Amino acid sequence: MRAALFVAFLACQTLGLSAAVTTPAAAALQEETREQFMQRCTLAGAETANMESYAEGACAEKWIALNRANPMLDAILSVFVAGTPSALDPADVQRRASIVRWTSPSEGQLSGLKVEVTRTPTTRIIFNWSATGQPIPYDPVEALRVRGAQVYPIGCYALGAGETNGVWRVDAPGHAPFALTVYRREAPTASALSYITVSADAERNLPTLGDLMAAEPDQDWQDCPS
Repeated sequence: MRAALFVAFLACQTLGLSAAVTTPAAAALQEETREQFMQRCTLAGAETANMESYAEGACAEKWIALNRANPMLDAILSVFVAGTPSALDPADVQRRASIVRWTSPSEGQLSGLKVEVTRTPTTRIIFNWSATGQPIPYDPVEALRVRGAQVYPIGCYALGAGETNGVWRVDAPGHAPFALTVYRREAPTASALSYITVSADAERNLPTLGDLMAAEPDQDWQDCPS
């Protein structure tokens, strides 16, 4: 699944979101309060749009989206706790991501998200959401930043208006570095489908921009905008 291989280009934007923490491990990562986030996000948004009132409203919505991303991030981070072996198979991932309600050896559910664990060829944990005519309600990249993780863009590309991919390296306190990917498509019309796929390489393979270009030479891979 192409959607499982890449991270959201839109997530390359530096406006941040913060999340309510649901586990002790997550609590150790959180660094920004809502007030700190709103100040940072509003300032950046006002500089971009030159409209502070618009930026405040947009940032308040982003804060909500960050909170929605919390369960997904808790499940992902549980796979990369420091000391965890790097050669994980799908069964290992399911045991570690126990917050997911696994319904089969490869599928599960978590807070409105469909979850998969696959080996194609490396082991990946994948989260899918879709809805007709709805805005995407998750921003896991900025949620990680607010929780104290360093998130570095590796490569991004756009497929058209509202459809984007990207790949990121995540360094979170108390966790091994890993590659996060997000593919997202915002519905262009009320009758079209919006969807987002977020995945992480459980075997900790960290690609370079050159690796991404070699894997998909037909795509216009670039450095993600800051």
